[in-house]
Order: sequence, then structure tokens, then C-alpha cells
Amino acid sequence: MEVIGIDSKLKEKGLTLLEALVATAIVGIGFIAVFQMVNYSVRSIDVSGERTKSNYITAMIAEDLIGDANSKKGDDKLYEHLANLTDKNDYAWQNAECKPKKNITGNPYKGKDIAIDNKTQKWNLRVSSDRIKCKPTSVNSTTTKDTKKLKVYEICRNNVKENGKSRPNCDYRNDDIWDKTYIGRMEILMPTTGTDTKGETVQKKKYLYFQMN
Repeated sequence: MEVIGIDSKLKEKGLTLLEALVATAIVGIGFIAVFQMVNYSVRSIDVSGERTKSNYITAMIAEDLIGDANSKKGDDKLYEHLANLTDKNDYAWQNAECKPKKNITGNPYKGKDIAIDNKTQKWNLRVSSDRIKCKPTSVNSTTTKDTKKLKVYEICRNNVKENGKSRPNCDYRNDDIWDKTYIGRMEILMPTTGTDTKGETVQKKKYLYFQMN
């Protein structure tokens, strides 16, 4: 006897419970995979953007120093002054604060007639937390491990005179160099979302070396 109508589908069992669970699992895994890919892409874009900004900032600082290398701070030329600061403090300029531009006092475009003072003020504004990201060391803290640091190294033979003026012994002696050479080193540390084996935040690092004289 041939059955027609609704009764003709009595032998069709549809999906079993196991098949339904497997299908749900496959869809869920696919959704999670897509979500992770999107999340990774967003983080990659964010890190890439910070790296690009750090490239521009390091290049800007190098251009500022090369362009005004012969300006003076007191009796010393700019590169001599920065080399002296590096000897004294282990850096010529450093920003270890994580705070927005509005909380930084001073104007780099008026009020001072010494080039390096205006420049360091400008650098502090350019590396504020609303320009380049940083991570405070603790809640409500303005200090950070994501420092921005400039060093200037003096390389020459000992007792070499420049413009008839003696300088202290060179930081880095090289008897094959007759003219004093000043090398700037700009460093920017950037936070990321990754951690190392000790659970500490991994930092991205940007370095730029350039000759100042």
C-alpha cells in the first residue's frame, strides 16, 4: 500500500541527538576561530600603529639634534652638552612618565631662547600618553617602564682638542679616530599585550643610532 501525505515521511528520522551536538560543536569552533582571528588582527594593527608612531618620533628627535647640533648650552655645543649629561645621568634626556598632554606644563614655542630646552619640552609633549601608548607601573601612577631615552656617546682619541679646546677623556676611545665623533642613540619602549615565561609584560623596542657632528 502506498502512503501519501504526512504519513509518507514516517520513516524519515531527521537528525539524531549526536549529529545535532556534532554540528553545534563544528559551528561553535568555527565561530571561536573567526573571533580569535579578528582579535589578533585588531591587536596587530594596534601594535603596528604604535611602531609607526615610534619611527616618526625617533626620526623627529634625530632631525632636531642634527639640525641644531652646533647650538650651545652654556659654553658647550649641543652634542658636548648631551654627552656630558649622558656621562652624569646615563642618559641625555629621558621621559618615564605616562600622562596626557594636558598635564604637561610648558610651551616649547615661546618663553625660552635655548634650543635644547625648547626641544626637550617638545619631545615631552610628543611622547605623552595621548600620542603614544604607555602602561603605568600601578593604578593612579604616572610613572611607567615604557621609557623614552636619548643617549649621546663621545668617541675619539684621548686628549684630542676641538677648536683649540680640550675635552675630558673620551667615553669610548678609538685611536683610529682623529676627529671627535658624537653618536646619538634614541630608544623607545612600547607596551604590548603579551607576557614572557615569568608573566611579565613584553615590551616592543625601537632604537635609532645617528651621527650628530
